[in-house]
Amino acid sequence: MNQLLAAALILLLGAALAMLPVKNSWRAGFGIVSQTIATLLAWATVLPVLRDGTEAYVELPWGYPIGEMHFKLNALGAFFLSWSLPMTLLGAVYAVGYLRKYFDGPRHVGVHFALLNMISLSFLMVYTGEHAMTFLMGWEVAALSAWLLVIWDYTNQKVRFAGFNYLVSTHIGLIFLVAAFMILYAQTQSWYLDDWGDWMSLHPGTIRNTVFLLLLTSFGLKSAFFPFHSWLPRAHAAAPANVSALMSGVIHKAGLFALLHFLLIQGKPDAWMGWALLVFSITSAVIGGLYTVGQRDLKRLLGYSSTENVGIAGIGFGIGTLGLAWDVPGLVALGFAGGMLHILNHAFFKCQLFYAAGCVYQVKHSVDIERLGGLAKLMPITSLSFLVGGIAISALPPFNGFASEFLIYSGLFTGETISVWAKLPLAGVATLLAFVGAVSALSITRAYGVIFMGQARDDTLPDGHEPGGWMLTPLLMHSTGTVLLGLMPVLGLALVAAPTRLFLHAVPDAAALQAMQDVYDVLGRVSLVSVAVAGLIVLAWAAAWALRHVLRQQAAATGPTWGCGYTAGNTRLQYTGSSFSKDFSQNYTGVMTLLKRQKAPTGYFPDDAYVVTDCVDAVERRLYNVIGHGDESAGLISKLMHEDDPRLAFALGLAAVMAIAALVVLAEGALP
Repeated sequence: MNQLLAAALILLLGAALAMLPVKNSWRAGFGIVSQTIATLLAWATVLPVLRDGTEAYVELPWGYPIGEMHFKLNALGAFFLSWSLPMTLLGAVYAVGYLRKYFDGPRHVGVHFALLNMISLSFLMVYTGEHAMTFLMGWEVAALSAWLLVIWDYTNQKVRFAGFNYLVSTHIGLIFLVAAFMILYAQTQSWYLDDWGDWMSLHPGTIRNTVFLLLLTSFGLKSAFFPFHSWLPRAHAAAPANVSALMSGVIHKAGLFALLHFLLIQGKPDAWMGWALLVFSITSAVIGGLYTVGQRDLKRLLGYSSTENVGIAGIGFGIGTLGLAWDVPGLVALGFAGGMLHILNHAFFKCQLFYAAGCVYQVKHSVDIERLGGLAKLMPITSLSFLVGGIAISALPPFNGFASEFLIYSGLFTGETISVWAKLPLAGVATLLAFVGAVSALSITRAYGVIFMGQARDDTLPDGHEPGGWMLTPLLMHSTGTVLLGLMPVLGLALVAAPTRLFLHAVPDAAALQAMQDVYDVLGRVSLVSVAVAGLIVLAWAAAWALRHVLRQQAAATGPTWGCGYTAGNTRLQYTGSSFSKDFSQNYTGVMTLLKRQKAPTGYFPDDAYVVTDCVDAVERRLYNVIGHGDESAGLISKLMHEDDPRLAFALGLAAVMAIAALVVLAEGALP
């Protein structure tokens, strides 16, 4: 643990140096160098924990009221740290290219890199903190740092509103978290998470159930599960691309870590907890997937897909929780291994997609799908990376999204000896998950086809070209990870195996080994399928290249042809994003709220006609309507009550005193 403490100090030092009154390039350098050193130091502790399954532990004395602080790194925290820190480092590298235009100006870029250091520091605190105060401090450091990163372009009112939305949502989640912690402290008189786990494992019942629901709500808000997701697409659309990538792929995974951590320490769960997780998660996956289909803003589309993918990971955790409740080791291994592997895979391909979107924005100054087009020839590296990430997020072979979702499917179609009445709803969840995969493929096909294929739709945008190496390097590194984890998913399982075994701690060794072997066998078959599909893709590409080369050698006479007035393609003949998804969207108008703004053409030569269709968030829209109606109702009540009358104020005060006195008497008996 000494290396982790040193890493934390290095990150603090790097953040302080990034704030010095020096050139912006030096400030960025301080941030990147400190993150590199901290990542290497953390790996020195993380890798042995993942390899051996041991734990690193340290105690630090502190003053009242915190007392002695405990930090423990087990395999679960090591798994999250193993990729969170290096991906944050890659986000800092990407930021050098993305924020390049500010480097020679008066803007203090060092603030951005200092905040990225604080994000990495929060990971060290949350993933190792065994004291409630250190856990909450890390939780809050991550929330405030992410908020300040989101509002980088703070002069834009929409950006400020998105940041405010995120700040409010994350602190509502904090309220639920603190409420759960207060209940646990009241029961144990301890601030240590291990003590809470001991109490929960020995006291199943109403109080533990209440704590579980509070924690599920808090972590659902943090990870943007439906219906707590409305902050996510706004924040992603407003933030710089590297911040959007880190929030989606890395930062809000802290909520999933916390969920896993409390599932691990609470002892044997009740079966209803697993079913609740499954319902919560499949709802998030379905709704998040549907909302991706109707988005005009590419970053909002990717934001909604995060709600979809945390739901998919949550399905795995629900399967594992049911396995714990039913004492079925095979379900435990498949569920938790599949869920955690999907977290890892999602971090790779989602950062990859956001970085590709950032490359498009950096060059074209827009991520409006309806204004873009024809970028595949102008930005081939970005185009290919987006395509690879799109295939991965659609859970298609040969890339990594297929591997983790196949594990989850294996858990849903389990061959274990469980009740047929349990297998039926699991099969229903599998059916909905297949639907989610199809919807995801539709939304990515729509986005890639409209943005990268065809011709440019808006001539007022700048010409397309590849961005610099600072942005392409993280993009290509994530793309490489997406491909490798798809072709060789056992590489991901090497990180996931140790934390999965933690959930099998109460299972006999022979059963635990067999359960893990089943996971290896499933991923072995996945690897064969992925390699075969990759080979077919390579062969098809080689055949197409050879065919074009042969045809190019044969000169053919060319001449004009009659085509019913058609002479050449133009933007008016191309699909738009709205037209591509219209038929599908119309079937789900109860979920997808589609708004249309249009101006009909007038006269013989109309020049200002348009139709704009957008999909708005029904939850957010309904929430603001309720708030608006509540404000009107409060104003009406205030007017009817004549609140400026002092007699009313006196009467209300007297009623409050009487109510408090009544509560005291009911709780403690009559006053002496």
